[in-house]
Amino acid sequence: MLFKGGFIYLAMSAHYYKRFVRLAERWPRDKYKNRERDAAFFIEGEIERVFRKECNTFPQDSTLCERRLQSFEQIVKSVHRSNYPNSYKSGVFGLNLDRLREANSDEGRRMFGLRDDKKSFFSGFFRRKS
Repeated sequence: MLFKGGFIYLAMSAHYYKRFVRLAERWPRDKYKNRERDAAFFIEGEIERVFRKECNTFPQDSTLCERRLQSFEQIVKSVHRSNYPNSYKSGVFGLNLDRLREANSDEGRRMFGLRDDKKSFFSGFFRRKS
């Protein structure tokens, strides 16, 4: 049962949800990473989780939600990147952006031994003999 004026807050929640989802759609997808490692999919999942969990407890004062939305919008629009440009053309290892993307791709991580295989502690002791 909604409290008095609850419909207004539910409508506000839906309004903020739509705005967050529209911003999340503008976040670029990384073609070099799978879904579990892509920031765009993580952001969409977090928006779903937060609005589903806080659906019944949406705050009456929506200033916090508005500030978070504005911050996310600044990140998506790269406001700070354009306000404070830098001249760095390489990463910490001296690699250019294409080489860093290649190294951080799923294939590159496999090559370095950084697989996503989740093995339990005991699986090393009880390996199947082939």
